[in-house]
Amino acid sequence: MMLPYHVFQNEAISYTQEIYSGIFKTSVENLASSLSVGYFQWHAMYNAVNSGDDTFVEEMLQEIQQDFPGVRSARLINRPPEIPLKDKYKLSAVDQELYLYLNIYDSLMEREIPDKVVIASIDKDALLSEMHLDERVSLTSGGSKSFAYGLRAEVKGYDLTKWLIFHSLASGIIGVLIMMEVLALGLSRYYEMHGLQEIMYLWELEDSYTAFHSKNVSKIAGLLAKKTGLRGKKVREIVNGAKLHDIGKIGISHKILRKRGPLDDIEREVIQGHPEHGKVVLQHFKYLKKFIPYAYMHHEREDGSGYPQGLKGDQLPLEAKIIAVADVFEALTAERPYRDAYTFVQAVDMMTEMPLDQSIVSALIEILPELETELSRRNPEKCWERM
Repeated sequence: MMLPYHVFQNEAISYTQEIYSGIFKTSVENLASSLSVGYFQWHAMYNAVNSGDDTFVEEMLQEIQQDFPGVRSARLINRPPEIPLKDKYKLSAVDQELYLYLNIYDSLMEREIPDKVVIASIDKDALLSEMHLDERVSLTSGGSKSFAYGLRAEVKGYDLTKWLIFHSLASGIIGVLIMMEVLALGLSRYYEMHGLQEIMYLWELEDSYTAFHSKNVSKIAGLLAKKTGLRGKKVREIVNGAKLHDIGKIGISHKILRKRGPLDDIEREVIQGHPEHGKVVLQHFKYLKKFIPYAYMHHEREDGSGYPQGLKGDQLPLEAKIIAVADVFEALTAERPYRDAYTFVQAVDMMTEMPLDQSIVSALIEILPELETELSRRNPEKCWERM
């Protein structure tokens, strides 16, 4: 015996609601992850909040509202007791409004602001519009159905004929494509962040010296990027790229990396091959390919005297120039098996005579007081490696 028409209709609406709710949740989670990674896992924001630099904090919060249509407002507040320290962010729905609480960390997730969080009000309608769901879903306190995060909604269905024909084809195909795109974004962020952390962990097991050097370079590069006028996601990208700039040294013998005497011709050729090797390694990771310039070009120089291609001047992207300056400074100011560390002043004095981008070197000189703090816990013994 066939089921009544209204049963099919209800099943259609329930199925539609389940799909739409899943898409909406994924969109919200991706927004939360993007904000956390791009702005609140960042030493500049951490330092600004810690020091009371309200101007910088407000500029960044305004930038978020401009760049993310899904954010209606964002402000710094005292931490509510229900918001835990351990989570990167927490979502909360109150009276049909959706709020995102974001904890504030430094770039390496080693420190956290204990008494402040950022609260962002989510523009639900803007997210629905982005996902092309605004004509099908109406989030309202009078909604007859529970949607996502405890929100109430009215979900528009189709009559049975239209649902069978249109929803099964159009919504099915388009929904799959939308979900594939959302999934791709989610996987992208996973590989960029969690995948990066896994790579760094394995690298540290293999070669703690090079990994520690790269962490220090990432701290310097992050400060330099901010000083040169970069912001938000681009700064975070440079910090992550700096962590991977020497990934090509994986597999190089420790005897060469930490050799106390001069390298012979073969050993020097092996060392100078690490940018090319780093490029090959990163090419195997779809969502890490954007970091290839960091690994491949950080030994190029302004006058063309660097390697592996002998590029110079305008042929080099700004990101590679920043990494080059950060890499040289970290190398000069750390102990090496073949020499003592130079002081910060000695290092920058030497760098003014090197074929580096001197505008970035000047920026480096301006942030030396900050670097004294950032690198104060550096263990020189862990930085013994060849450049």
